[in-house]
Amino acid sequence: MRVSESMLYSSANTSLAKQMATMQNLTEQVSSSKQLNKPSDNPADVRTAVGLYDTLAQLNQFGRNIDSATSRLSAMDDALSSAGQLIQRANELAIQGANGTLSTSDRQSIAAEVSQLTEAMAQDANAKVGSSYIFSGFKSDTPAYQVTGPGQVGSYQGDNGVVIARVGPSSTMQISMAGNTVFQSGIDALTQLQTDLNSGQAVQASTITQISNALQNLSQAQATVGARENRVTDAKNTQQNLITSNQALLSGLQDVNMPAAITALTQAQTTYQASLAVTAKVMQTSLIDYLK
Repeated sequence: MRVSESMLYSSANTSLAKQMATMQNLTEQVSSSKQLNKPSDNPADVRTAVGLYDTLAQLNQFGRNIDSATSRLSAMDDALSSAGQLIQRANELAIQGANGTLSTSDRQSIAAEVSQLTEAMAQDANAKVGSSYIFSGFKSDTPAYQVTGPGQVGSYQGDNGVVIARVGPSSTMQISMAGNTVFQSGIDALTQLQTDLNSGQAVQASTITQISNALQNLSQAQATVGARENRVTDAKNTQQNLITSNQALLSGLQDVNMPAAITALTQAQTTYQASLAVTAKVMQTSLIDYLK
């Protein structure tokens, strides 16, 4: 088959266009450091990369949930530790108050300190993270307890709502404790201790037992919070490891091998310039032949 000049020119233009497209693609890869810059670059890899981006976005959300849970649990731990120290001091004072030889003045002095301990207990129960009361259940805008007078604390004002944090794709955990289940026994014991001391009589054995039970309750609550803190730490480590592995997969898909890309671009530019020169020479020869 005879090859016409128009066919020759068409073939040359098609070849130059392909080479130009290759050069443009390589230039884009070098400038962006990415080998996936548009869906047509590699549709299958682009779909996989989109899925990885979605996974990373979800993992980052879990990370924010974990950080929020960590802050909340840490504040709970601090409040429970402080409350436990208050009850321990109350136990010491109760033992002193059980001494039948104390004067009325001595008992009043002890009662004054217990009054302060009671108000401090309410303050611990009203611990906050940001603007949220962490021992009020779902009523996070309401303090768990109100001090109604010197050494006097009102009833629990929160609810028993359970706050749950999603810390993984299929993992949730409770990050709340209702104040009445944690602090009420301590507040009741401190209130009873004040009553005993203000009565002018020795502190009752039952009151000391009540204080001991309140301390045990706080210790159990703190142990529970500690276990949750350990779990949330494990969740954080898992989340970070998953982010690292997914980022590595994404990098392998879309990050360009820069030395190889630069070499390929240089070769493409050289090939394109050579093709231009050859095409120009052929076209010039054909024009001369036509003029003859």
